[in-house]
Amino acid sequence: MRVAVALFIHLAVSSEDLFAPDQRTYHAVGKFLSDVWSQETPIMTLRVLPDGPKGYFYIVAAIYYLIGPYSLLPKLLNCLVGAFMVPVAHDLALRMGTSAAAALRAARFVTWFPSLVLWSCLNIRDAWIILLIALLCRQALILQSKFSLGTLILLVGGLVAVIQFRAYLLFAIGAPILVSFVAQRSRNLIRNLVLGSIVAVALIYADQAAGESRKGRFVDFEEIQQIRYWNTVGASSQFEQADISTPGKALVFLPKGLALFLLAPYPWMLGSLRQALAVPETLYFYFLIPWMIRGIRNLLRDHLRTSLLAVLITAGLTLGYALGEGNAGTAYRHRAQILAFFLIFAASGLDARRRPQELPFQAPLPRVA
Repeated sequence: MRVAVALFIHLAVSSEDLFAPDQRTYHAVGKFLSDVWSQETPIMTLRVLPDGPKGYFYIVAAIYYLIGPYSLLPKLLNCLVGAFMVPVAHDLALRMGTSAAAALRAARFVTWFPSLVLWSCLNIRDAWIILLIALLCRQALILQSKFSLGTLILLVGGLVAVIQFRAYLLFAIGAPILVSFVAQRSRNLIRNLVLGSIVAVALIYADQAAGESRKGRFVDFEEIQQIRYWNTVGASSQFEQADISTPGKALVFLPKGLALFLLAPYPWMLGSLRQALAVPETLYFYFLIPWMIRGIRNLLRDHLRTSLLAVLITAGLTLGYALGEGNAGTAYRHRAQILAFFLIFAASGLDARRRPQELPFQAPLPRVA
């Protein structure tokens, strides 16, 4: 299915800017880098690559170097990466504690959800990021249940790999993994989790109050403010230039930021064809939100130790993107990074709704003549 969608978009859509303008950058830089490797372009490699993570540029360049600069090839590879996310989501749901029926429903969601299909059919890095986040969570759960050197190496390798795609994800994923490992070894899980969260918040505020210099700060709200400013340039009016330069201002803006990240693009934001195409999925996502909440509640109540990591990763990325996003399209695209977790939660909630309450066994009453 993903290959069919990729072929249709590649052959029928004339402009690559319709869904993801950065396709042009990945294609151009990948082709240029492959020419450097082939010694067809005498230029230093460091001058070819832009600033920031370079992992996907090397993937595209390797394909172009081996086969040729055909932009369809990385799209087909991404189709494979996106399809591999389906069994990973199924296995992850089972390890989190869902039923077999809920895990199968989550796999179906990941198979057919439009945004997950779309981002795995384009020449962009999103499919790799989505898969890496889910794989890291899965490997951590395996390591928590039984130590294995091979699993540990894969987990560390995955953390190194995720830096090559989006560096900030290292903290967003690594910190929940550490917290979940500590919680696994604790007799009083809830107490230590609450205390750890309080200490983390206190450290962030103390870090901000320590001095005027931003150098060495653990969490820099002024830097997040700058990121949000540039993300908001040219965005719709719903994403105004909010001031989140201090923890207090960020906390005040957080509820609105959460609404924008989780619910955008709003159905009435029909300013372009891309926003109109996203309306059906957005409405269905709204329908699933109550079941996501119910699924999270049930998993934390019945399978706290196995579901805590996924909830922490989802919460951390949601809060981070809620503060930093300034564009409806970017929010929609970044939400796909944790969409698989949301769909697993929704599948668990829907399964609890449809599963009848189990009653204790009662022996049949004797027949009366």
